Amino acid sequence: MYRLFLTSLFGLIVFPLVTNAQQLQPRLRSVSIDTVFPQQIKISWLDDKDIDSVAIYRCTQNCSIEDNYQRVAKLKISDLEWIDQNVTAPFPQIFYCIGWEWSGKSYPQNNMVLTSKSVSAGCPNSISLSWNSYINMLDTLDHYDVLHRKKNTPLLPFNKLASTKNNYYTALLDNETVYDFVIQAVSKNDTIYAFSNIVTDSTEKASIDPVEVSITRVSVINDQYIEVDVKTDDVPDPDNMINLYLYRDRIDNNVVKLSVIDSLPHNSKNEYFFTDKDVNPYLGLYYYYAIVGHKCKPKDYSDTITNIFLTGDRVKDEKYKDQITFTQTGTSSVDTYDLLVNKVEYPTSYPLTISQNSYIADVEKFMNEGSNIEYQIRLEKLEKDWYSNTVIIPHEPVVDFPNAFYPSDNARVEDRTFYPILYFPSEDNYLFVIYNRWGQELYRSTLPPVNNEYTDMQGRWDGKFKGEDCPAGIYAYKLSYKYNNGKGKFSTSGSFMLVR
Repeated sequence: MYRLFLTSLFGLIVFPLVTNAQQLQPRLRSVSIDTVFPQQIKISWLDDKDIDSVAIYRCTQNCSIEDNYQRVAKLKISDLEWIDQNVTAPFPQIFYCIGWEWSGKSYPQNNMVLTSKSVSAGCPNSISLSWNSYINMLDTLDHYDVLHRKKNTPLLPFNKLASTKNNYYTALLDNETVYDFVIQAVSKNDTIYAFSNIVTDSTEKASIDPVEVSITRVSVINDQYIEVDVKTDDVPDPDNMINLYLYRDRIDNNVVKLSVIDSLPHNSKNEYFFTDKDVNPYLGLYYYYAIVGHKCKPKDYSDTITNIFLTGDRVKDEKYKDQITFTQTGTSSVDTYDLLVNKVEYPTSYPLTISQNSYIADVEKFMNEGSNIEYQIRLEKLEKDWYSNTVIIPHEPVVDFPNAFYPSDNARVEDRTFYPILYFPSEDNYLFVIYNRWGQELYRSTLPPVNNEYTDMQGRWDGKFKGEDCPAGIYAYKLSYKYNNGKGKFSTSGSFMLVR
């Protein structure tokens, strides 16, 4: 019983101390190499008001074994950092951890050792960089930033060249230039950073002349997809060309949605043709640009070009006028646009240009071609024409009827039959019926008359019933049909005189 009591008492006293010691364990923040000359390894940790001092441990070989860590310093925890002056460049990979002499150590962290190699991948103006992974960053490693500066500007800060998840990177840089490089490890919450050592390397002379890249056509096809054509100048060292990439941006709710449409290998004709089917030409603008990827030179970009986006509507209180508006393409030249109405070029009194992208069209000359007037913009180029999406503006039907007709060879040809005079007609559910005074149906047509074709008997009553002439007198008609793709309905009825 006495022995059990002592055991319980030991547990009550010692266990809370051990637990509390684990909670108060010092935490290592980063192991970084100071980028200010001369470079030195700097250890930093988090402050803790409940801890007075911290011990620093170092390991250079077989660092997965805890016994290989040797205590190298003891400092106040409020110091927050310590520089290891016993280690000088060139640095090997070294692991550090912190703790108390009578408790466990923190997870070890290591410095990053950066190395470089010129003339990689057959490109004399490239430098290959590699470094060991940064292990056990306090706030979880997110990525590495590759930083650089020209060697003759040591007092200036480093500039970011790229970000990568890998621990290697190939930099394509200017000809015959000496650079300083350093790697920066960045935590997930962008609050902790650690630097590698600085390395200096130089590029050799290479042909890195820029390549002219041009988008020569962005055209909407059948209102379903967009075709994009690209041309380039001759690519230097085409064997090292990676691909020509086409990118598309779409601004939706003020958010830019970027995606790579496609990529094509080098073409000796320097011509590339893409079909973008993952679009809706009625949504608005799509922004395209092309990039030449090359192993031995920086990327070459084209200008950003858009599709032509057309919108339109009726002019208020105007029966025969529509207003259409279209967007610019982004080409640098002063372009002239054609307005197509019902697939026919509209005879504007002056060309539509990028400075005048809105136009009021008088459609009275098209009023006999149907209730829906179709508009499209065409941009004529030397290579191929560009087209916008089409816009269909519905028009309410206008119908006139004569009050009499004279089915005789002595009458004018337009007065020999009875028919509705239709403006903005539609064949949708079209029905034209003629009755005598007793309500007997004498004539029926499900097709409207052909405009100005008076000898074409479609939709025209010649005053006969079953081949016999009907007598002079008063007759009745009814006309009904739908328009605007069935959304609108029109119907009317009345009477007229047959004259003999």
